[in-house]
Amino acid sequence: MKKIILSLGVMSLLLSCSTTSHTYRANGIADKNVIAGQVVVDTKLDLKTKIEVVSSKRNTVGEAMDEAYYKAINDNNIDLVVDPIFEITTTDKILFWGGKSTAKLTGFGAKYDNSRSKVEAIKELKSIDTTDVKKFNAIYYNVNTDGTEIAKPSTVKKAGFLSMFFNK
Repeated sequence: MKKIILSLGVMSLLLSCSTTSHTYRANGIADKNVIAGQVVVDTKLDLKTKIEVVSSKRNTVGEAMDEAYYKAINDNNIDLVVDPIFEITTTDKILFWGGKSTAKLTGFGAKYDNSRSKVEAIKELKSIDTTDVKKFNAIYYNVNTDGTEIAKPSTVKKAGFLSMFFNK
């Protein structure tokens, strides 16, 4: 009986557990004074094809994420992954074994399109009729054409017997 309990104890120590973590959809920018390159591009996003790639077992989480992103771009013939979500699985390290991480990337692929200089992009923006943008905002964002918010009707209801005589 003692041998069984001892062997179960040893086996439970030797079995490795794994942990899983998820990233969120935001990417922070370390330097707020970012200067973009001299070229402006549009992207063609393919929302019909979801990309899912899993990295091999790597020594660090960063290596696993980098490999998953690289495989997503190379295997799917895209320029970038839009809205990547990483699912990281790391096995526990016991003595010299384990401690490896894999990353599963899920996202949508996009290709660069319509590259142009900054000067051309600024000229393109200046040629846009802003009244169309203002009309769009008025319809979809509840904003007047001058940019002010449209007043919402009051929904306050008075209750009680005397309120029918004293409405303001």
